Amino acid sequence: MPQTTTYTEAAAKPHLSARLDAARYTSRAFMRAEWERMWTRTWLLAGLEQDLKVPGDFFIFSIGPESILITRTREGAVAALYNVCQHRGNRLLAEERGCLKAITCPYHGWSYDLDGRLRAVPDSERFSRGVDREVLSLKSVKVEVWAGLVWVNMDSDAAPLSAFLGSIVTDLAPYHFERMALMEDQTVCLDANWKTAVDNFNEQYHVDFLHPQHASFVDCANAVNHLRPDGHRSVAVEGYVVNPRYPIPDTLPDLLKASIAPLGMNPDDFRGRVTALRKAVQQKKRQTGASLGYDYGELTDEQLSDVWQYDLFPNVIMTVQAEELWIMRPRPHPTQPDRCYFDKWTLRMLPRAPAGAAPDRPDRQVFTQDEVIAGKYTMNITIDQDIHLLRQMQAGLHSRGFQRAFLNDDESRVQHFHDWLDCRLQTAQAAPSSPARDMGVF
Repeated sequence: MPQTTTYTEAAAKPHLSARLDAARYTSRAFMRAEWERMWTRTWLLAGLEQDLKVPGDFFIFSIGPESILITRTREGAVAALYNVCQHRGNRLLAEERGCLKAITCPYHGWSYDLDGRLRAVPDSERFSRGVDREVLSLKSVKVEVWAGLVWVNMDSDAAPLSAFLGSIVTDLAPYHFERMALMEDQTVCLDANWKTAVDNFNEQYHVDFLHPQHASFVDCANAVNHLRPDGHRSVAVEGYVVNPRYPIPDTLPDLLKASIAPLGMNPDDFRGRVTALRKAVQQKKRQTGASLGYDYGELTDEQLSDVWQYDLFPNVIMTVQAEELWIMRPRPHPTQPDRCYFDKWTLRMLPRAPAGAAPDRPDRQVFTQDEVIAGKYTMNITIDQDIHLLRQMQAGLHSRGFQRAFLNDDESRVQHFHDWLDCRLQTAQAAPSSPARDMGVF
């Protein structure tokens, strides 16, 4: 059967049908509208709670022109604060993560507690108007933690994170992301708009052409797309199979052989019966999970074998498997619509082991698109293949020969994402003369 698309809830279908024209990806006016009406008014994935193990631990979340400081307070809570001193507006911390006893401005020495309260002002008596410590404390940002992931929202009136994520919270609970350990932390600087990157991961139409290796271990041709409220999307892809659009091989392809080796399964057992592998893997994991140190008790058979991708509005892409999670996050460049930062965290469910056996946190790798193309760095063969193409995609959007995208049915997640983006921009428009309206978007 071909790909299918369903709306998981009636409220998932927006009232707009976005026009995917070139200006959406290249215009500074559209970029400004996104910042003012969407980025500053929605829940954003800021980082990992495992980077906040003890009081004083912190990390910085950079998004567009903004910098947000996430800390573990003395009381053990998680706080989010704008990373800017209230004296003269100096950026407080430049390090991406670390541990400190207090937040001290390097310019004039103003000092704040880990929850943002103003602690000390050098020569405070020289402020003849007095120093109102409550007013001059750091400005807070709404923050919540779910599944070991730290989320922020710059809109203080925003609904709770659970309301924003909806049924996704229940869907993903069995995987227990909070138990997974970070294995890789990577960021690549792309010559592409952040939405160009999101679109790429929102359809399988390109897989046969850009990722031919996928035909030998997953079935993207028959993926099931789910369109959800608030612009979220998901897709289910069967794993431990081959693509049925091509002749079924007599023996397991090399990628499938490698994938079952850790389970102690013999590839020769599936000679002439390659299509039986998926069910056999599900059964094998049930039988041997405990002895291998994995707890599969809450996962369905499909979750044991298949690849599930959850795309959380606006910019979180999760590739989910029983033992491994990729979190990908394209972030907008502060000033240039033709550039973005693409983050990838690789987390892995480690076999249960004595306390203290978790690996050290890996250093963050930061590199360029050209360094991936040259083979100096890799984010995985599939993502590398996408990175090779994204610059050309963005360049083509500037052509006088292109006006707007023409999507097929299998690209439904692309359209759904943009429909909800337009809903956000239209709902939050500040004035009739807004940039997006002037561009004729609405």
